[in-house]
Amino acid sequence: MSLVYHTMHSLTTGCGLANLTLPSIGQSLRLLHCTQPVAAKKWKFHPERDLTPPVQFKNTEQPPDRHRLPIYAKTPHMWLSGAMKAPRQTKELWRMMGEEAVHNDLLLDQYGIIAMTGGMVKHKHFEVLRMGVGKYVKPKESFSMYRIDPPYKPITDHGFGKRMGGGKGTIDCYGTPVRAGRVILEVGGKLMWEEARPWLQTIAAKLPFEAIAVNSEMLKKFREEEDRLLKTNKNPISFEWLVRNNMLNCQQHLSEYDRRWFGKFVYKDRELNKKWQLVTRAKYPGRN
Repeated sequence: MSLVYHTMHSLTTGCGLANLTLPSIGQSLRLLHCTQPVAAKKWKFHPERDLTPPVQFKNTEQPPDRHRLPIYAKTPHMWLSGAMKAPRQTKELWRMMGEEAVHNDLLLDQYGIIAMTGGMVKHKHFEVLRMGVGKYVKPKESFSMYRIDPPYKPITDHGFGKRMGGGKGTIDCYGTPVRAGRVILEVGGKLMWEEARPWLQTIAAKLPFEAIAVNSEMLKKFREEEDRLLKTNKNPISFEWLVRNNMLNCQQHLSEYDRRWFGKFVYKDRELNKKWQLVTRAKYPGRN
């Protein structure tokens, strides 16, 4: 009875080694065991003592050809042969006005850069994107892809020190016009948002227009908050309401861009010229 009592007492007290003496045999036994208090001991220095498994990555299939961004030519391939001279075009600023309605969502459902306002992406900006992202994506782990077309719109220029006149200027370079809300590029693979956010924000700040680095969760919250603010607005009179109801015959004096986009993403010196401006509460720094 005493042997059973001493054995149970040593197991419940958490002692790793117990010395038991058998009076009948005259020998001592040394028992090794792991008790419940030692096995259930948590990490002492970990900030989250109840450890949770990491989030599983999505879209981890690497592209078969390459993981970095491709190199785009300065001139479209259709004009490189020289069979026909490249035509010159007008500025067509309407291509950079308004809001993007098609390429405004992340296909990989991970991370990317989205334009906050409209602008023109030239070949030098494509090189900034390619060299900036290429330093951080790793083969067999992460990859990146463009969501905008290569430079295709000709941009003419007269150059410095030239006299006025002389007709249309020569083609200086090519660019790609984008609108507010357009996804510029995406990054996917086995990469966490905490790792990609610093260098994505640095690259977004180098673009000729205001852009922001986002993930799929941020994009969803931005849209939900914008919808909530519009639904809870207590003032029924807005610029869109005035134009649609043609108050005081205002449509006769407004441009076609105001009748189409109701003053949003059109003027750089007005309100509502940025994507999610109601959510971020960003104001134009100049004078209104």
